[in-house]
Order: sequence, then structure tokens, then C-alpha cells
Amino acid sequence: MIAKLGKVLHRWSDRFVPDPFVLVLLLTILVAGAAFFVGAEVSHLNPMDRVTHLAQGWFSQFYDTGLMKFAMQMAIVLITGHALAMASPVRRGIRALTRVVATPGAAAFVVALVACLASLVQWGLGAIAGAFMAREMGRAFAEEGRAIHYPLLGAAGYAGFMVWHGGLSGTAPLAVAEADHFLADTIGVIPVSETLFSSLNLVVTGSLLVIIPVLFWRLMPRDPEAMTGFELWQKEGKDRAIDVPEMSPSAHPVIRLFEGTRLLNLVLGAVMLGVLFQYFGERGFDGWNLDSINLLFLTLGILLHPTPRSYAAAIADGARGAAGILLQFPFYFGILGLLIASGLIAQISAFFLSISTTTTYPLFTFLSAGVVNFFVPSGGGQWAVQGPVMMEAIDALGVEPHRAIMALSYGDAWTNMLQPFWALPLLGIMGLKARDIIGYTGLIFLVTGPWIMFLLLVL
Repeated sequence: MIAKLGKVLHRWSDRFVPDPFVLVLLLTILVAGAAFFVGAEVSHLNPMDRVTHLAQGWFSQFYDTGLMKFAMQMAIVLITGHALAMASPVRRGIRALTRVVATPGAAAFVVALVACLASLVQWGLGAIAGAFMAREMGRAFAEEGRAIHYPLLGAAGYAGFMVWHGGLSGTAPLAVAEADHFLADTIGVIPVSETLFSSLNLVVTGSLLVIIPVLFWRLMPRDPEAMTGFELWQKEGKDRAIDVPEMSPSAHPVIRLFEGTRLLNLVLGAVMLGVLFQYFGERGFDGWNLDSINLLFLTLGILLHPTPRSYAAAIADGARGAAGILLQFPFYFGILGLLIASGLIAQISAFFLSISTTTTYPLFTFLSAGVVNFFVPSGGGQWAVQGPVMMEAIDALGVEPHRAIMALSYGDAWTNMLQPFWALPLLGIMGLKARDIIGYTGLIFLVTGPWIMFLLLVL
């Protein structure tokens, strides 16, 4: 039954899911129309002034310095995660797992589990490790002449984005753990011990680590005729981790030594590792934030790659996956500007507040975050917009701040299963399209949403 439902949703997404860039353009038009006609902040203006005000709001956020810093952080997360996942020791570990999987269902289970676990460590690593695991699993089955449904493996590789915001790179929990975060005067600093390591998050995230892999195991078709196989390996020939450009024959021997020796990587990596030990030794888990995580994965990537040239090539290879961030993030920031300038974001949050109680507020925060994620697919962007409104509601209803923060985090991650923006790197690595996987991730969305809402009510 689960496999049949997944097949139906897959057929639907194949017909109706647009390209992610087309989606952001359509969302921009939709939000602009809603802002013009129902935005409370512009309702008193004449039509021409409304257009001017909304255009200014859109442009003020499109290349906003603070948001572009965040976009740069996100790009670095993705690129350093990619470079780490492409290091030979990491790749060998992934390939070792592919050799012990016996059935297609078990393959989907393992890919989903690895993607989720890696995403809990760092979402950029999860995005790439999940994609690479899925691709290598498809390759292993194809080379042995065994049938497997490759698009489902792609969906399983993306499943880590269902749990990432409850892990060590969760943007909102890390943001409020920083001493100078923008709501520090209102709620103070909230350490990750109260958010990421709370009993609520351990139960929610722990249960999803069981539910999601089991669902993908059950989604795998039993009939080989219903499977779409892996063809990319036939076009690629012999697999290579990355293309490392040859050094110039005319380069000075000293330059060739520096560019081609592991010693420089080890020395630099050791120095950076020492800095990290000192940093986390002083702060512990409270030191987890986007900057420290980026430095950690930069350090590990340098240590695990054999030469500076190899690591630079891995970073260049990962930069292709960041193209979607560079192209689409400004448009999502522009949507954010429209939501703020028109007052729509406050209207959405105020609506959920009006129907909430102390008990149900985390539930409605979860739902509102899921809605906003379609228009601003960024946990940090959502926190920047919804955070102030949420804090007002917390004061009014007496809700514990950490519960509201985690509810927002779960809602942001939940609708990633329908929002293909963060699947762009995976799709490029696996040679798939968004419509190939959204039907299956859509089923994950339908199953996990009610479960998380139940836990928010009872825990």
C-alpha cells in the first residue's frame, strides 16, 4: 500500500512540479500579488504608492548585506560539506556500506539513515553524503545487474533535510546560542542544551531516525519492472572522486612541492584543529554556530585530502552545487522583503497567535513555519522574520522560548520535503530532476507532520 501511494505521488509530481528557479519566480509573483491586495501595511496607500513601497521593500532585502552574509555562510556550509564528503576516506566508508546491502529495500533504508545521520552532524555534509551514498548505491546495483528504483534512492538521499534543523547545524537553535543574536535583549542567550539537547528534540529527532528509513524501505517497489534504473555510470565510465588539474611542467620545484605535498595540509589542518580545540574547550556545545561549524568542516576537509590541490579541486567541484544558492537566495530574500514591507508575515503569525493557547502555540508555530518555508526556504531567514513575532506571543501566552524555537525548526524542516530548493546539489550529483523525487518525499511529509504535531502537544 505504501509503495502504491508513493507511485501515485511520484506520477503527480512528474507532471506538476516545476523547476526550482521557476518555482521561486512564481512564488515572487504570488507573494507580490498578495502583498498588494491584502497587506495590512500598504492597505492605506493608493495603488501607485503601494507598488513603490513594495518595490522598495523587495529591493532592500534582495541584496541586503546581512542576508548576503547568511547566504555566504550557507554556501560555505554546502561547499565544505561537499569537499569533506569527497575525501577518499569518507568515500571509501560510503562504498563499504554499499557492498553489504542485499536488497533494494535495504538500500533505500541505508541511504535514508546515512543521509539523516550526516545531516544531524552538518546539513551540508548530509546533502552531499546522502547524494553520494544514493548514487553509489545505484551504481553498485547497476554494475551487478540488480534492479533498483534510482529516483527513490534520490529521495532517500534528500531525507536528511527532514531532520537537519534538530541537529548540530540547526540554524535557529545555533543563532539564539550566540551572545549577540538580534533577540538577545528580549530572550537572552539560549544554550543548545535547552534546544538541540532537550528531551523534546531527542524524542522528536530520534523517532524520525526510525520512521523515515522504514518508510523508504517500504516504498521500494517489489516488482523490478516498476523500477527506474541507474544509467549515469554508463555515461561517466570509470568513477573519479574529483578532477585535479595537472601541475604546470614549468612550475618551480618549490611551488610543485607545496602544491603536491600532504605535509602542508597536515600542518595547516593541525593548527586549525588546535584553534578549534581551544574554542570548544572554552565554550563546549554552546560554541556551536554557523561560523564554528564551517571552520570545523574546513579543517576536517583539509586534513582528509592528500594535497592542497586536491582540496582546492574538491571546493571548486562543490561550488557548482552552490549555484542555486547564489541564483535563488536573492529572490527568496526579495520575497522576504515583500512579506515584511506588506505586513503579511506578521498577519500570518498573528492569525496563528489568535487561535493559540499555551498548549497549542508550539503546534501552530510548527504549521506557520511550514507555510513560510515555501516562501523563505531558510531556517535562518525564517527566524529573522518570525522570531520577533514569536517572542511577542511567548510573552502573551507564557510559552517557553526553547519550545517555540524548536517548533519553528521542525516546521522549517518538514516542508523541505515539498520545497525542492535544497535538493539542487543532490539532483546535480545524481542526474535527476526535482519531479523525480518530490512524490516520494511528499509521502514523508504526509506521514511525519502529524507525528511531530502529536509530540509537540504531549511532550
